[in-house]
Amino acid sequence: MLDRSTILGFLLGTGLIIFAIVSQGSLITFVSLASFFIVTGGVVAATMINYSLENIKDSFQTITRMMGSQEVDLRTDMELLSLFSRRVRSEGLLVLDSDIKHIENSFLKNAMQLAVDGFKKESLDSILKDEIKSSERQTEVSVNVMMSMSNYAPAFGMIGTVIGMVLMLQNIEDPQQLGAGLSVALLTTLYGTVLANMVLVPLAGKLEYLSELDNNRKEMFRTGILSMIDGENPRIMEKKMLIHVDPHERAEYVKYHENMRISKERDE
Repeated sequence: MLDRSTILGFLLGTGLIIFAIVSQGSLITFVSLASFFIVTGGVVAATMINYSLENIKDSFQTITRMMGSQEVDLRTDMELLSLFSRRVRSEGLLVLDSDIKHIENSFLKNAMQLAVDGFKKESLDSILKDEIKSSERQTEVSVNVMMSMSNYAPAFGMIGTVIGMVLMLQNIEDPQQLGAGLSVALLTTLYGTVLANMVLVPLAGKLEYLSELDNNRKEMFRTGILSMIDGENPRIMEKKMLIHVDPHERAEYVKYHENMRISKERDE
């Protein structure tokens, strides 16, 4: 599900806008189906022209997947890989074959399976790097789609304003029609601006941020697995993986384990 900061930020922004409206007037005054369809329909149409349907579909799947990802603690991932490393050093890579099916992360699961299947270090490293780059490219496309939509929204808001102004001028002697045209003129600009600056741009930024966290985690997995294949001491592997951990959490991890160097105690 969405993290708390995203939900709170959206609720806060929406609440402030609604409060500003109801404190000075009626909320129904700011509801216009014509303005809504001009902005949303225009954004969807322009996005479909600019990108392929496959790009758009993949982008929204990426957004849904990233926004629905659970918070992870890299220290827990490190502990798991350290456990695997100690078992591999004593019994060999094949000992992990029965454990792979229990791994939830698809990247780590695939990487461990390739390692157990006997892929050489250079080949495995190349495959994992390519997978990380592929993920980065997909996220970049998704961010570009969101940013393009954020540019289209205010533009179609202005188009709606022009349409409303034309309707006003055509019915300048009819007060009722004049009000309808003015409503379309102003509300489309409002809808386009709010959609761009409170939804699309922040979501693009959040997606980019979550992608960086996900890729950092994958890089840590890659570092640990390659160290495991080399048969390095688990302590050396930990030091390499700690580079990817936040400095504060890194210090906590080191302090917690400084008196737990016995493998059996840590495994338990």
